[in-house]
Amino acid sequence: MNNRSLLVVDDSATFRQLLCMSLARVDGISSSNITEASDGAEAYNKVKERHFDLVLTDINMPNMTGLEFLDKVRNELHQNELPIIIITTKGADDDVNAGMQLGANGYLSKPVSMMQLKDLIKNYLK
Repeated sequence: MNNRSLLVVDDSATFRQLLCMSLARVDGISSSNITEASDGAEAYNKVKERHFDLVLTDINMPNMTGLEFLDKVRNELHQNELPIIIITTKGADDDVNAGMQLGANGYLSKPVSMMQLKDLIKNYLK
């Protein structure tokens, strides 16, 4: 699981920072391999430009939501093998179903248990 590249997408700089610090403690992930994006449009451009082993994205963001980002990655870039996990405050069943139907690999509601997040990430980065 060494040198895995992750993309963290959230419009909250504070949450991105917290998430990145937590991810850097996961075995095989270094802070230099974590890229940040502040919205779905920025994330989409980064996914077009380079390879990532895993994406963690929020739903509610300006310019392009996490669901729109997910849809574009799956249907325009045809990156169906890229694991995308949604992390959001929108934890209603409809939101979960929408994300999973668009091809999300996992879904966590904020506040996120870092232990649960680390287990989920390790699962996808075996």
